[in-house]
Amino acid sequence: MTPGSAGFSLPTSIDEDWRYVDCKSLADAVPAQSDGPAIGEVVGADALPTPTDAGMAWAIAGGVRRLALSGTQHLQLDDHGGAWALRLDLAPGAVVRISLRRHVATGRSASWLHTVLGRSATLELDDLPATDGDVQLAAITGDVAQDARFAIHIAQLGGRLVRHRIEARLAAPGANCAITAAASVRGTAQAHILTRVVHAVGLTQSDQLIKAVLRDNTRTSFDGVVTMLKGADGAKAVQQDRNLLLSPGARADTRPQLDIRADEVEASHGATVGALDEDELIYLRARGLDGTTSRNLLTTAFLDEALLHLADPAMRLAAKNLLHAL
Repeated sequence: MTPGSAGFSLPTSIDEDWRYVDCKSLADAVPAQSDGPAIGEVVGADALPTPTDAGMAWAIAGGVRRLALSGTQHLQLDDHGGAWALRLDLAPGAVVRISLRRHVATGRSASWLHTVLGRSATLELDDLPATDGDVQLAAITGDVAQDARFAIHIAQLGGRLVRHRIEARLAAPGANCAITAAASVRGTAQAHILTRVVHAVGLTQSDQLIKAVLRDNTRTSFDGVVTMLKGADGAKAVQQDRNLLLSPGARADTRPQLDIRADEVEASHGATVGALDEDELIYLRARGLDGTTSRNLLTTAFLDEALLHLADPAMRLAAKNLLHAL
């Protein structure tokens, strides 16, 4: 399908997957002119799964490439906007780390990174903004084979509309998926995370930790579904969304969901939206810290729980500097 075809017209908040998103910016945004990573062989759109979201369809319209990876590798990718889609095929036993920096400051960009992980393969993806975004739609999806690990670590500064859609299918025993995201937004920025994780068989595991600090008149959302299909006995899943509001004008929407169709599974989910703990502030003030320092210390500790999962030490330091900047 192409943008504008049936099912992929301009999204609105009426669409279930966009229900928490202020979509007005989509109509205003002009597509960014520069291109994303030009890497791998050029292939047809059928190299990727059928798109389930408008952002995916826009990404495919910009061209699709495929890259086969084996052994141990560390890739540095830079997203300079536009529309692009990239499929990664990881050979059995491959260990790949990707550091993805997004430099999109103006216009609308759409990207789709799809990974097919072979048996016992590992992908660690660090996704970090280089600056505040404008309208940025990012999709990250993966098919995870036996004993393979798919780990996605995201930092968000927000923008007019910044949205990540993450999907993973755990297709064989031992498959593992970990999703962490940390957002620190200011002004009138939006930052959204949507996840869809499917445990197709038993003895699979997924972990999600989403954290956001909101200031001023910002808006964030988390919409996540973990599905455990019939017969997925022995599967385990944890889904947590935590939001810290530092302003009465900020808004966080959260909807963690479990769709359990198997009998013998372990699954939990939870969400919190609240302000800084006054008792913790009093404790720090009593030990000689001023109010600003106390608040900064608590917000830093709050986000660091997610940021510590970033695989690349340099990306981890850059994310801390970006998200903790005053």
